[in-house]
Amino acid sequence: MKRKLPNDLVLEECQHPLKKLLSSRWLFLVLLGLFIGITAQQAKAQGTAVTGRVVSAEGEGLAGVTVVVRGTSNGASTDATGNYSINLASGQENGTLVFSYIGFRAQEVPIAGQTTINVTLQSDEQALSEVVVIGYQTIRKEDLTGAVSVVEASDARRVTANTVAESLQGLAAGVTVRTTGAPGAAAKIDIRGTGTFGANEPLYVIDGMLTNATPDFNPNDIETIQVLKDASAAAIYGSRAANGVIIITTRKGKEGPLQIAGNVKTGIQQFRKRWDLRNSSEFAELNRQAYANVGVNPQTSVSTEFDPNVDTDWQDALMRTGSTQDYNLSLSGGSATGNYLVSGNYFKNKGTIIDNSFERANIRVNTTGERGRFSFGEFFLFSYTHDDYLEGTPLVDMLRMLPTMPIQSSRYVGPNNPEGWSIGDQTFANTFAENPVALQNLLQRDLYSYRARGNAFVAFEILEGLSYKFNAGLETSFDNFRGFRRPGVIRQSTPNVLATADENRAQFLSTLLEHTVNFERRFGDHNVSAVAGISNQIFRYEQIYGQKQNLPFNSSGQYYTVLNQGDNPIVGSYINKWAILGYLGRVNYSFKDKYLLSASFRRDGDSRFGPDYRWGNFPSVSVAWRLSEETFFELPWVSDLKLRASYGALGNSEVLSPWQYFGRISPFPRAVFGTTPTIFPGSINIQLANTDLHWEEKKTTNFGVDAAFLNNRLLVTAEYFISKTEDVLTNLPVPLTTGNAGGSPPVNAASLQNKGVELSATWRSAEKAFKWDVNVNFTHIKNEVLELGNLGEGRTYIQSGDARTQVGRAIGEWYVLKTDGIFQNQAEIDAHGVQPWAKPGDIRYIDVDGNKELDVDKDRTYVGSPWPKIQGGVVWNASYKNFNFSMQWYGVAGNKIYNRPRYNTDRGDENASYRSDYSPWTPANTNTEDPRIGFGNTDRGIQYNARPDTDRWLEDGSYLRLRNVEIGYNVPAALLQPVGLQSVRVSLSGQNLFTFTKYTGLDPDIVGVNIFERGLDNGQYPALRIYSLGVQFGF
Repeated sequence: MKRKLPNDLVLEECQHPLKKLLSSRWLFLVLLGLFIGITAQQAKAQGTAVTGRVVSAEGEGLAGVTVVVRGTSNGASTDATGNYSINLASGQENGTLVFSYIGFRAQEVPIAGQTTINVTLQSDEQALSEVVVIGYQTIRKEDLTGAVSVVEASDARRVTANTVAESLQGLAAGVTVRTTGAPGAAAKIDIRGTGTFGANEPLYVIDGMLTNATPDFNPNDIETIQVLKDASAAAIYGSRAANGVIIITTRKGKEGPLQIAGNVKTGIQQFRKRWDLRNSSEFAELNRQAYANVGVNPQTSVSTEFDPNVDTDWQDALMRTGSTQDYNLSLSGGSATGNYLVSGNYFKNKGTIIDNSFERANIRVNTTGERGRFSFGEFFLFSYTHDDYLEGTPLVDMLRMLPTMPIQSSRYVGPNNPEGWSIGDQTFANTFAENPVALQNLLQRDLYSYRARGNAFVAFEILEGLSYKFNAGLETSFDNFRGFRRPGVIRQSTPNVLATADENRAQFLSTLLEHTVNFERRFGDHNVSAVAGISNQIFRYEQIYGQKQNLPFNSSGQYYTVLNQGDNPIVGSYINKWAILGYLGRVNYSFKDKYLLSASFRRDGDSRFGPDYRWGNFPSVSVAWRLSEETFFELPWVSDLKLRASYGALGNSEVLSPWQYFGRISPFPRAVFGTTPTIFPGSINIQLANTDLHWEEKKTTNFGVDAAFLNNRLLVTAEYFISKTEDVLTNLPVPLTTGNAGGSPPVNAASLQNKGVELSATWRSAEKAFKWDVNVNFTHIKNEVLELGNLGEGRTYIQSGDARTQVGRAIGEWYVLKTDGIFQNQAEIDAHGVQPWAKPGDIRYIDVDGNKELDVDKDRTYVGSPWPKIQGGVVWNASYKNFNFSMQWYGVAGNKIYNRPRYNTDRGDENASYRSDYSPWTPANTNTEDPRIGFGNTDRGIQYNARPDTDRWLEDGSYLRLRNVEIGYNVPAALLQPVGLQSVRVSLSGQNLFTFTKYTGLDPDIVGVNIFERGLDNGQYPALRIYSLGVQFGF
């Protein structure tokens, strides 16, 4: 195998950001032009055209209405504003047009030679009731007794996102999404807070397949999204529903002739902000001052050997304008007995850091049909992704590398660094950062993934209202990871790095078999629906990996990976297998459509747990009262009012890996005994056996109100919930003296609680030429640690860095020293009496325990939480004639972020850059928040000024962001008819255009390091500003 690594990354990325982007689209545009030309010629050959508009009784244009000449396959669909155009074949001038649309009564209109036919469709009240998928059943939204958020797919599709989770940010109450701008990276999502220290991702159900919405999934395929948030809605998924359930249904074909739809969207990406840093002259001047303050000779890079011509902007060297390309094409159609949809997507994202990109290609095939009492269908996705990984932590290292260091220098050329990458040394430039440009050039890591996911079903109507359904799902993937490291040095502390090749290959297989029986009948005022079934899902994951070092390279930078080359081979493999078997059931009952009851039950068995703990029961019950249906309730301005309550139990089985309850012994240890030294083999326990390991159980209580006012123009939903998760896995310290060498093993010992309030509201304007609607949601969640188990020595907390998880408090609150400004003179130091070793210009610390001594362990205290007190989103949509506009805002308030990058620039250290307005205290510069600095000595005051465990680095993480804004224009049908197009929409959008925040880091929307350090900004990839141009068209 032969591979060429890029040696000209910097030169390549200096090209115009749109040059390659435009050239890659010529083929698509040529093919599109040919297709339009052929279609135009066909259009000219056809007969008379009939145009018109289809509206609702309120005058609102209806998009997607099917218009067909009765008895033929000649048809069309209305565009986004309700306009249509249909070409009549010869002899159809006296036929009949049939207008049909879900939720409305079909209407037939004789053509009678007319060329313009406008139609008003009347709603079908029964069909109009919005249907919600709640797991193995569909139900009218007005009959819901649980907490379910319905997300408009059109709102989710507007944003450029790697995953479905990222597109949900700000669109549903109770759903927290934390994003990153890295290409191909998944967002983190919490539904109603976090109830675990481990896996907190929700379960995804896509067209009936239990899976994950990984980056290979195309958000443009989505038709509906439902988020199940409480036990009443989610308990039917049992042991995998504790973190919530997201149900996605993908688009399907509609009755009518072949419809061809396309969508092209292209954009550019930029960092929303950059670090404002000192240049090399300013850096050298400040460093010389710091050395002079303590009487120490400075590094040569800022003194005698300082070259003022060297002024490296490491941000310029690494950052670039990124780009996105998103192409979608679909073919769909159907008849009264079946429909089909075939769609394809290609997406590519060139990242805003050099040598980092992601691309995706997939094909979806969805078909459904009916014949007699049978119905059947399949939904399959075939995908390919390529992730060119970001190497190292460039957003941290670009701050720690010095402006006085060139990217490459003859100073560093040597046998282990033939290209002379600047890495610093203790006498010239004492930085321990990795040279991030060198890393992007020397290291190449790629992940290629091939995946097939989908399911097929067949259903049989046994009797009226009684049916059986068999559903078979399959997901399989092949992943190939390749990592190659050319010889060269990237950091002074690792001077000799060998050429290395890594390759991993993994296969995943999941099969799902489900049998369900559904019943639904109305008996007078009584309406009953029920489902019962069995679900069996089997998983298999296997991986093989290998590594070699000292691979030969030729003069052109190529390397070869062959069996007889290289040294130090490392190989290995493993297989994981597990299975989940579940029995499920739910009964829904209503009396006069105003007294509602729902009860569900699931019993799950999971092979990942010990033999005595493999089975668990997950019941739920909920009730609702539609108060507005009572005869005594006569408020004309209240259209609907429903009160809800629910209680149930959910499980989290994703916290353990297979075989984790087994004990494991390693034969690795060796010992030497005897007067004649002899090596004897040994063994050591690296994983303690614990057959009591089992899933975490979450018990939830929910109270809700659904209300509609003013003829359903104002819709309001309010929720109050309490959830308590028991048997949460936490690590139990076990001393080495017991023979344990596997660290702290997990045990089911902790308990967590979340309480919260959700509010969402929708307002729709009157039906006029200018129409608008606004959706608002707010969420308040408070989490609390109730129990942590026996952590030893009476300890009731878990410490992780500068965050502490304490019983009675929230997870991961900041636990640091509190500061109180800067000492300006010796009198202030003497009056404080706690830091006698301090000097003017040093940080004043608060003596929390009051013992007149600064004790780091005793004077730390809680100074803030990483969890927002409130979060919310607003979506505003408007339209006027052919123009439409949308705007989405999102924000959080009340959380604290630890700004680790600012700690690097402001701690007064010689081995990092300084922000431009960094102004250390001096006797001549006392009006500053930055303490005095000095290098190369043991001054205790200066050491305390640079401590990481203080509130100096904590900042307000509140922000309000214009997440997305879009303006679109629907081209009039009259202009499209000559070229045979049915609809064209042009749109211009901007994402993350404005962010209002006091946070000084690159982005306040941080993913965090782990659950215990949720509020730590460790230099993550920020959300990006994106400008996009899109064109949608249909035939």
